[in-house]
Amino acid sequence: MLNIVIPQNYVMEAMDYANKSKSFTSDRHDFHDGGINNKQKKMFEGKLGEKAFKVFLENNQIQYFEDQSSYDSADEYDFYFERTGLKVDVKTRTEDFHIRTLEMVEQFKNKPKDIYISVKLINNSNAQILGWFSKEDMLFRNHIENQGYMDNYVMYDQELRPIESLMQHLG
Repeated sequence: MLNIVIPQNYVMEAMDYANKSKSFTSDRHDFHDGGINNKQKKMFEGKLGEKAFKVFLENNQIQYFEDQSSYDSADEYDFYFERTGLKVDVKTRTEDFHIRTLEMVEQFKNKPKDIYISVKLINNSNAQILGWFSKEDMLFRNHIENQGYMDNYVMYDQELRPIESLMQHLG
């Protein structure tokens, strides 16, 4: 686990993106109560998780491409690494009782990523990178759970790889 401080300018970028995208965020990705205001909150939290990972990359001088897709369309990745061709998706959680990282089965089949990063948001300027896993790790474990919404691949915290071991895979 790695503690990250998210700079204020990154917080503002996340807030701006969430505000612009709230009306375009798919209901299929929003299984939380609260309608459009909660969509904005969840998008903001997800973007903060991405910004935390961006800080990790910058601190380790790892070259990357950050998703630049419009707020009104689905992205293909959160981060892309040209040297290795890897697509990365950051998964953000906000509660202490969250002990697993989820990826919708349907999304994995339609737009698979190579690497998944698990981030816990502490507050709007602090996060913990909990670890990572590959798509092969997820398929090998093949945990699929449905909590009444949709089927999700599940990786429990004890199954995550240490974030420090990720650098060798990114090139």
